[in-house]
Amino acid sequence: MTRVLLVDDHPMIGAALEMLLRNTDYELLGRARTVAEAQRELGRLKPDLLLLDVNLPDGSGIDVLKRLSRARFRPKVILLTAGMDEAQLLAAAELQPEGMVLKTSDPSLLIECIDAVVADRPWIDPEIAQRTREAQARAASAPPLTRRERELIELVRQGLRNRDIAAELGVTEGTVKVYLHAIFDKFRVENRTELALRAAELISR
Repeated sequence: MTRVLLVDDHPMIGAALEMLLRNTDYELLGRARTVAEAQRELGRLKPDLLLLDVNLPDGSGIDVLKRLSRARFRPKVILLTAGMDEAQLLAAAELQPEGMVLKTSDPSLLIECIDAVVADRPWIDPEIAQRTREAQARAASAPPLTRRERELIELVRQGLRNRDIAAELGVTEGTVKVYLHAIFDKFRVENRTELALRAAELISR
């Protein structure tokens, strides 16, 4: 029996999944509705499979996936999404979840995805895969990073605040903000979290 944890804040998704998994080889252990709850339940339940919504009330499923990539214990992960922006697609591609499914898909596709992932076969919804390829092509054609941009992105990845980055680089905090917004525009990044998630990809250019 494969033990499943759902992380999703929509009540209908939880009820639908419980019905979908009934009389199958999958046991729904429980459900978390936030990033904070997900962290607690992952440690407590140790599921085999995590069904993880991308957009949660207190953060992103991408953040949960990023933490799992550094954790000693990591279940297989299927991202559930109603839609992802370009930065999320690129971050998810870098973190490599075992599966990705659109919430608008036929429920049978979710079972197909779960079956494949449990059998160690990655399963990505064709629409998501196509959008990811397009996003990667646009990112690859973006202008190269300057030395200063590269330094700043590395410091953001380390979790430094603007004040600390300014001190590290010997510039004003206002200059750091200007650089950050230029990087956001250049690579279609929405915020610092997404920039940190994509840091390895950008710096490796």
